[in-house]
Amino acid sequence: MKIDWAGLGELPMDETKMSRHLAVGSKMSCMRVVADQPGRPDLTPHWHHNEQWVVVVSGAVNFVEDGTEYELRAGDAAFIPAGVRHTITQIGEEGAVLYELSAPGRLDLMPGTLVPSALRFD
Repeated sequence: MKIDWAGLGELPMDETKMSRHLAVGSKMSCMRVVADQPGRPDLTPHWHHNEQWVVVVSGAVNFVEDGTEYELRAGDAAFIPAGVRHTITQIGEEGAVLYELSAPGRLDLMPGTLVPSALRFD
């Protein structure tokens, strides 16, 4: 099934100027993140019980996983095991488009959900 990202509602995101759209299946989720503005997003490092893949399809981001910083450019991917602290620290000059694939799916991000947030900040 083809996903119509424009047809999905945009998820709210107070911390930074990124747009996010989420598709959720029964076992995993895929979130499309578009960061049009370069610079340092105000994203708090966090962890969760979900495994996660980050796949950059255009532009670049700096990404910190478990204290190690990486530059991810178009075509790069990063795997984040469950329980590992991570965040994006920099958006490249051309912005970025990336996909975050999580298993199990991020039901906590669905509009109207009663599922508590998966994010942990300790």
